[in-house]
Amino acid sequence: MKESIKRRDFLKIVGIGSVYLVAKNIIPGGAVSTLLKITQTSPTTNSGKRWGMVIDVGACIGCRQCTYGCKEENNIPNIPAPMQWIETFEMEQNEPITRLNSVPSNQSKTSYIESPIHGKWYLPIACLHCDDPPCVKLCPTGATFKSEDGIVEMNYDKCIGCRQCMAGCPYNARSFNWGKPQIPQENVNALVPVRPIGVVEKCTFCQHRVREGLLTKCVEICPVGARHFGDLNDPNSPPSKLLETYISSALLEEMNTKPKLLYITSGKKWFEEEG
Repeated sequence: MKESIKRRDFLKIVGIGSVYLVAKNIIPGGAVSTLLKITQTSPTTNSGKRWGMVIDVGACIGCRQCTYGCKEENNIPNIPAPMQWIETFEMEQNEPITRLNSVPSNQSKTSYIESPIHGKWYLPIACLHCDDPPCVKLCPTGATFKSEDGIVEMNYDKCIGCRQCMAGCPYNARSFNWGKPQIPQENVNALVPVRPIGVVEKCTFCQHRVREGLLTKCVEICPVGARHFGDLNDPNSPPSKLLETYISSALLEEMNTKPKLLYITSGKKWFEEEG
């Protein structure tokens, strides 16, 4: 049934006004919470591999190399408008992740020229590849789905641009292509499709790399080893060992989306303590 819904048919069903309402940041948090409660639970699959990531915010220096490596690897355009799948926010020491009740504002986004700053810490956010993803529940066409290995994927051919997934994502981890992406042909990674105008995109955990036995690009490029990726079903994988050793936190835990991107503070610091 889902596969048969076309863009024109969907617009007839929900109406232009409804489509407008699901634009990013239009629906307030309370309404999103209501949507999460009334939608059916997505089935979870725990057989085989279950990919996940742990980020050590005690080590992250806010350099955004993860962002730049991700953009290059995944054909993320700067034209017609800059886009990134990984955002990094500069946080105050009195703003632990457990106290955050929303994703930080755009004013907290960091510039690599100014980072790191003594006394700040840095919070990278991308798609959290939830085990119970609200985006999958809300997508009317099955364009966004969770694979057997836990990666929340996109089928761009099925995406009708309704942005229901964006409205339902509490982490603002999705972007919409308002214009036709323009990437020089010599810079295109042939292993990753260039997304067309009118579809939503997001972090894919570099599925084209991971399923070939490689690390995600952001993990590979991080200069301080703050990112750790692996199979959460394997107790000997890097993220599993860290989760066994350190207390971990999830962003907006009260949403109960069961994210597979988690945060720790190992005690490492990128700056020398004074005195």
